[in-house]
Amino acid sequence: MNTQPENGARPDSAEERRSRIARVVQDRGSVRVVDLVGPLGVSEPTLRKDLTILEKQGLLKRTHGGAVALGAASEAVPEVPVQQQSQPGTKDGIARFCLGMIADNSSAFFDSGATIVTMAELMDQPANVLTNSLPVVPHLADKPRIRHTLLGGQYRPLSESVTGPVTMMGLRQFTVDTAFISVVGVTADGGYVTDLAEADIKRAAIDCARRVVIPLESSKVGQLGFCHLVDLGRVDDIVTDAANPELQQWCTDNGVRLHVVR
Repeated sequence: MNTQPENGARPDSAEERRSRIARVVQDRGSVRVVDLVGPLGVSEPTLRKDLTILEKQGLLKRTHGGAVALGAASEAVPEVPVQQQSQPGTKDGIARFCLGMIADNSSAFFDSGATIVTMAELMDQPANVLTNSLPVVPHLADKPRIRHTLLGGQYRPLSESVTGPVTMMGLRQFTVDTAFISVVGVTADGGYVTDLAEADIKRAAIDCARRVVIPLESSKVGQLGFCHLVDLGRVDDIVTDAANPELQQWCTDNGVRLHVVR
């Protein structure tokens, strides 16, 4: 991440440093403290104090390990484990509907994400499941009608998933009927995530899928993330828990089938 001006000079004052931090967060959607240490030439404790001050000024929102722009969703630095981020009723309804999209003896990619973990918990139909999510595997392992494959790669604790070049190489060996892809937000421009490494894996999964489905809690409609993941024109279905006229229009404009679980 480049937080320095073109001449490479570091900020001369705390005010200049905080101004630069605020601009970076606004431009990129989110930032980690560890990524600011080198470019700004100050310690992590100092940067955490800067973020606290900027939050009090209403310029950003602090998270565990960094900050996000106001109004942006954050996945890269969650405050709670991924399994606890959604309301159970919302997850169950969306998960059950998504499972109905998996035909017997077909294949599916299960991304990381709380709703997709719930899908693994509830799944019973015979199918082949490919995943990079470690929490998904224990729920499938004891179900004899479900064959599952866990991709290898570099373990990412925040999402409890594997990413990196090994994961990418593994994904390219497969073609799946349906990919279930989690996002932190959807706008008219498409789906967003907040981690570049995860974005690469999600894109590779999208490329190897005949059908792309986004399980989407209604609270994520209109939310931005650090990284644009996919245009809506590449998405086949969105499954959500509440009607939203704006989302309906975006889906209509891009030929996306919108399913509202009531």
